[in-house]
Amino acid sequence: MKVQIYAVRKGHVWEWQFTIHAQTDIQYWFEHYAADAGLVLFEPFVSLGQCMELLEKLRKSDVTSKDISESLLLAMVKREATTLGIMNVKEIDAQVIDYTLWCDKHGRSFQLHASTYISLVEACRGRSLLVDELHQLIEATGVMTAELEASWPAYLQLTYLNGDVSLTSGLQMQVRRDWRRWLRKSSHYTCKRCGSGEERMFWSPCLHCGQDCPYCEECLTMGRVRSCSLLMLGGSGNALSTANAEAADSLQAYIEPWGLSDAQTHASLEGLRFIQGKQPGGPGKFLIWAVTGAGKTEMIFPFIHYTAARGGRVLIATPRKDVVLELQPRIQRAFTAYSVVTLYGGSEQRWEQGQITIATTHQLLRFHQAFDLVIIDEIDAFPYHNNPMLSYAAENVCKPSGTNILLSATPPTRVRQAAERGRLSHVRVPVRFHKHPLPVPQLISTPTLRKSIAAQSIPQSIQSRLEVSIERGAQVFVFVPNIQLVEPIVMLLREKLSRALKSTVVRIEGTSSKDLSRTEKVQLFRNREIRVLVTTTILERGVTVPQSDVFILDADSKLFDEAAIVQMAGRAGRSKDDPHGKVYLAAAEITKSQKEAVRQIRTMNRIARKQGFLQGGKV
Repeated sequence: MKVQIYAVRKGHVWEWQFTIHAQTDIQYWFEHYAADAGLVLFEPFVSLGQCMELLEKLRKSDVTSKDISESLLLAMVKREATTLGIMNVKEIDAQVIDYTLWCDKHGRSFQLHASTYISLVEACRGRSLLVDELHQLIEATGVMTAELEASWPAYLQLTYLNGDVSLTSGLQMQVRRDWRRWLRKSSHYTCKRCGSGEERMFWSPCLHCGQDCPYCEECLTMGRVRSCSLLMLGGSGNALSTANAEAADSLQAYIEPWGLSDAQTHASLEGLRFIQGKQPGGPGKFLIWAVTGAGKTEMIFPFIHYTAARGGRVLIATPRKDVVLELQPRIQRAFTAYSVVTLYGGSEQRWEQGQITIATTHQLLRFHQAFDLVIIDEIDAFPYHNNPMLSYAAENVCKPSGTNILLSATPPTRVRQAAERGRLSHVRVPVRFHKHPLPVPQLISTPTLRKSIAAQSIPQSIQSRLEVSIERGAQVFVFVPNIQLVEPIVMLLREKLSRALKSTVVRIEGTSSKDLSRTEKVQLFRNREIRVLVTTTILERGVTVPQSDVFILDADSKLFDEAAIVQMAGRAGRSKDDPHGKVYLAAAEITKSQKEAVRQIRTMNRIARKQGFLQGGKV
């Protein structure tokens, strides 16, 4: 996009600005300051990216003196434009407009309708959008009228002048000196939408500004963000009032409707106290470190209830679309009085505003300071974990006065260390809802899978335990490190177990991320039509099957870190009817990851016992 740079005088002080609709700015300043205002508009128009560079230079100049003239302003623009090499100095010209001239030739040359303006501001609230997305938003929400379609730049510029939205370029440019190149200056770009740096920038000719222009590849699937792209950031709205904060005892009213266990109640109450007592100065963060199967979804109901009851907006962000679709009916049933919107790739509710929003983490890129409460589920899971773009987006969607609730059974190392060292407020939920301890993995020494496959044999220590699991009626997860091992192990298990279990028909199948029938097989596994399922870490989380045992083969693989082992082990013992499922770690070596996973599980059981959350109370 190309824009126009101008200087506006308010009294004796000049201020540098840019506009996408100069007529709006002229009318705005003269209506507000009358004869105390004056404008100097500069031509030619420049790309928005170049405009931001030029304005940064110009705003460092002292223009507060009474002696500053329009000709001097023009000279300043020419000097800085020459330094940056962004305009032909001979083409730069200035148009001076004073109050008398405006009254004589312009006056109130056009009117914008207040109702349309208010609708636009409300539609944009809490959004982070490119121009194309803005058009889609106002069309989808019914704000678009023939008048707005013809004069949207005027309305958008007025929202910017009034401070109801922010308008900026898509990329932030910084000039740095490289000590490896004799302190030579170089330009570095950062995406303002997703936070990605220079390594994710790609240069190409641009139809909008007529020159080579960088764009961000990291968030390209959500729309192309260029240096010259106009990025609209909607206002965050009013903060929730805390003037009449309730006493801690009254927080029980938000706990009682949900039938939580003692451990869940303790965690939810701690979270509510954090939300209630959150101090100004940026979004607060609170970690719920809950074991697998602890019932994290039920624990967040009091937070949603508390925030929504005060008119606040709630976001629940999760890494996977299937979890969004699973959560939607549960949240809708629990909160019938509030509008619930689900956002994911292909969602029909893409531009709807809900008091409760459930979204995949990528959808957060289209929001800006929109929510009073942001709940990030599975912060250790792909694609959120180790993805700076999604972490940046999660930071930006929460209002400065809001709260981030982080949920995880296996927090990343930096998050766990921050919690353990007192730098991150948190609560642990060390027990499942049925109040039985977590199954502690048993370590078994076995040859590598490749040796077993080559020899066409299963170690007796594995086969005998598999037979016991099947005979007791358990559903058996068999985890292997990579996709290539799935089918050979399926074939081997079919051959060996069919011989050993002559009187029992056992269906054994395998699945992975490349299996088009994965969803169907998982459902058959849940229905007990499949009894043994060989799989990769694709099923390490999000799959709950009653009465399960877990076998992790080649547990010493580098692909099985501590978090993965804890999550895989977490498939066992989730049912109150079978809380003591078995977990086996079979490997040629005992690795640090195996030891740390076992230690973490034992620690949670010890904390649960100490706090009296296990059946039978404290020991």
